[in-house]
Amino acid sequence: MSVHRDCILIVLVAGIGDLILASKGIRAIRNGYPEAEIHLLTSTDAAPLARHYPYVDRVWPFPIRELRRSKGSAWAVLGLIRRLRRFPFRLAVNLYSVESAAGALKMGMLFRAIRARHRAGHDRNGFGLFLTKRIAPGTFFADRHFSEAVLEAAVAAGGVPDSKGVDVFWDRAVEGRWEGFFPGPEEAAGAATGAPVVGLNPGSDRSLKRWAPDRYSRVADRLIESEGARIVLLGGPAETRIAGAVERGMRHPVVNLSGTLSLDDLAFVISRLDLLVTNDSGPMHIGAAAGTPLVALFGPALPGQFGPCAPPGCSRLIWHEIGCRPCPQVGCPQPRCMDMITAEEVFDGCRGLLRTRLHSNEATTRGGIS
Repeated sequence: MSVHRDCILIVLVAGIGDLILASKGIRAIRNGYPEAEIHLLTSTDAAPLARHYPYVDRVWPFPIRELRRSKGSAWAVLGLIRRLRRFPFRLAVNLYSVESAAGALKMGMLFRAIRARHRAGHDRNGFGLFLTKRIAPGTFFADRHFSEAVLEAAVAAGGVPDSKGVDVFWDRAVEGRWEGFFPGPEEAAGAATGAPVVGLNPGSDRSLKRWAPDRYSRVADRLIESEGARIVLLGGPAETRIAGAVERGMRHPVVNLSGTLSLDDLAFVISRLDLLVTNDSGPMHIGAAAGTPLVALFGPALPGQFGPCAPPGCSRLIWHEIGCRPCPQVGCPQPRCMDMITAEEVFDGCRGLLRTRLHSNEATTRGGIS
């Protein structure tokens, strides 16, 4: 006889970085409902990685960016809602912040259309009118890190937190494509003296978050000349122009992988880097979750709210105080927040992390021999 499983829908219609930051909250809901069938409604951007999370049973891609570009995507949304209505959800919980009354109305209509028995989320901008479990707005996203705010929402919905950090997963089948690109296990003992592999991620979803390509070029050249680094340029299909500008501005050759990687490939490549230099972006959060040392450059966003959840000592956040942060603008006539970051301080941050890696590997090698 089959045993009925409760169905729970987690709503996190957000980007790749937000998915990773929310992974503690999603995992907490699995801990709180270990026998449930857990569904995740997330963006089409984040869905490819979300499918590999072991504590999620089914992922539903929501075309949020496509809907903003074309109203024709509304038909796809209606079809998605019809499919979701086939499941008797015991609980639907929204883990993301609702930033406007219009957003609250749209999310509320989605929750009502899904017909979940219980509906949880933060009571902000009128969204509480659609909920059966309301989280006080003053205790959610204000003045705290996004990952902790999401975790609090998950716990309020019945989740059980654990002591683990954020997670990222990828399709292990892609790893075979990179044989020979990175040092193998046999070479690991000599990694302390080998050339470090440094990835540069000069793109981001907002132009205001992007550091100038020529400054990335200067840092990359200095890492090659000073540290003997091997430079790898990263980026999605829409970021090949930015990566190309970095490559053209350099004196030394690089490996340009921009526009050639699937999201699974990108996650694996980042996990194998000795260092990632990146703007505030999804790849930054992938690197933090994978334990890759990283230098992260922050402009319009608050580092204390959206900074990487990296292991202790594995990250350097570079930013400068400016009165207009956080900045909600898509464009800015004078984007000083990123211009204030110098190539010298980024290089110093990179060198510090690479030297820490060198000393750590040397100590590990000496310990292994004795």
